[in-house]
Amino acid sequence: MTSEVRNYAIYDLKKDQLVASISPEGVVYSEGNSEAEAVLKALMQREIVINEQQIDYDPQTAGEDYEPYPEENMCYFNVVTLRPGDPSYLKAFLRRLPYISNYEARISEE
Repeated sequence: MTSEVRNYAIYDLKKDQLVASISPEGVVYSEGNSEAEAVLKALMQREIVINEQQIDYDPQTAGEDYEPYPEENMCYFNVVTLRPGDPSYLKAFLRRLPYISNYEARISEE
């Protein structure tokens, strides 16, 4: 098994069913659910506002919990806006996905 991620499997949290996949480049592929594909593509066009220290957040090595909507957003100190195409955008988008939709990203074993 390699440590390189090939794809992210996107599951509907209500049905625990695979609905789409996203490549490491951010390309959405349908898994037979065109509605989920359309929703994901639309969500991926939005900007993401996160705390600057959370750009490279890795839950495996971090000592604190990730806040999808940091309280600091209101004062704008240490807050960054990630836009589609930014190198850290996909990682932040996938972490934030369950908070903004009924979908969750899981690392695909395929």
